[in-house]
Amino acid sequence: MQNYETLLKNLEPLQKPVKDGAAAAVRKEKAVTKSLTAGNVAEARKNLADLEETIRQLAAQAEALHAELDSFDVQDYFVSGDFTEQLLQACGEKGINVKGEKGVYEMFPNKVRILGDQDHPAEVWLDRKKVQSCRPQAVAETIRQGQEKLYKTAFKADTFMEELVEAYEITCLRSSNARIGSNQTLEKVYKHLAPMARTRKEYDKQAFAFDLARLYEMGRDAWVTRDGKRFDFGPGREGSGYRVLSRTGVESYINTMNLVKTVTE
Repeated sequence: MQNYETLLKNLEPLQKPVKDGAAAAVRKEKAVTKSLTAGNVAEARKNLADLEETIRQLAAQAEALHAELDSFDVQDYFVSGDFTEQLLQACGEKGINVKGEKGVYEMFPNKVRILGDQDHPAEVWLDRKKVQSCRPQAVAETIRQGQEKLYKTAFKADTFMEELVEAYEITCLRSSNARIGSNQTLEKVYKHLAPMARTRKEYDKQAFAFDLARLYEMGRDAWVTRDGKRFDFGPGREGSGYRVLSRTGVESYINTMNLVKTVTE
């Protein structure tokens, strides 16, 4: 089994000579410049010879580092499933909720795809963005930090509720003039909430699911508009509707929304 953490440990003793050699090369170059500025040609020749020798040593050290790095087969790392196994383990250690299989996972509210077969390059995609890393620990940390950032973002439940209701009412009107109060799928509501392609790019289904989760977690008292319209969400099932996950890891599936009543004073 390949393990990127093992590779890092093997690279550590090879990295230090490269780092030290690079620092030495900088010092030697400064010595050359100093002697040339002072007009000391003899000293400049000596310093330049020292610089050349340092560069030769640095090249040899870099070559050894390169050889060790090349010994790690990234393609096989993904194809074998070792990367996936270690990523899921790293996610578990960081408390990231994972659902899915065969290279397609939901790490709420993100979708993570791992491409690693004979016909595809070794890649990790976080929603629509390619993650430039094949280190499981680093990828898991990227996911964790992204989730943490989302949860820290201010959430205006009343504003979201107003926008959601407006999209719901438009959905009713465009669904063969369905009455306001009928059940409408959240999928249809989302399309009217973000009607344009560029809007859906900025506010995708994952972001919508995240906002739904925060509103859902606040409970029914938050599902009321400023003018007193009370709404409810209908349950879905796995593979249908939106999977919402609370901060404590409680999983729910919601598929529809509808007007329950108008609250009066």
